[in-house]
Amino acid sequence: MKKTALAGLTAFLLIAGVFAQSTEVRDLKTRIIDLQNQGELGFQDFTLCSQILGYASFVPVREPVIDKNGTLLIYYEPQNIFTVVREGIYEIWYTQDMAVLDAEGKEVIWEQKELLNMHYMARKPVLDMYAQNSLDLQGELPPGKYKFRAVLHDKLRNASVTKMFDFEVRSP
Repeated sequence: MKKTALAGLTAFLLIAGVFAQSTEVRDLKTRIIDLQNQGELGFQDFTLCSQILGYASFVPVREPVIDKNGTLLIYYEPQNIFTVVREGIYEIWYTQDMAVLDAEGKEVIWEQKELLNMHYMARKPVLDMYAQNSLDLQGELPPGKYKFRAVLHDKLRNASVTKMFDFEVRSP
């Protein structure tokens, strides 16, 4: 009989410990959301890659050069996307535009508005996310120097941020 009571007490203490730990984790996640909501919208780890495997797992290229028949592949992590919490539901919503411009950044050669549209609602928050941009060149751009422009729009915060980088297209 004593063993059963002791086992019950041990189980209660373990459950109480798990509950306290999960409450701590939930509070930390709430604090992270608060910090991200106050932070400045941005791009993190914006990188031209040869391969993207998943979150924070990518192979950067040595130099910003793409074969004229190759693929422009970009990895980035949206930074400080606004999270709205209503009735236990966490909501994020951002879009992204993508464009290729001439070397001076004055003439738009190719552009796609809202190429990415991420509207997510769930019972648990999304704290870390990544995105990738992929553009198959297929000989459409002649060899030369260009600029790539990405514009991130946070729909819930009503804010936008732009990132540009130079790259070159070369013949094989």
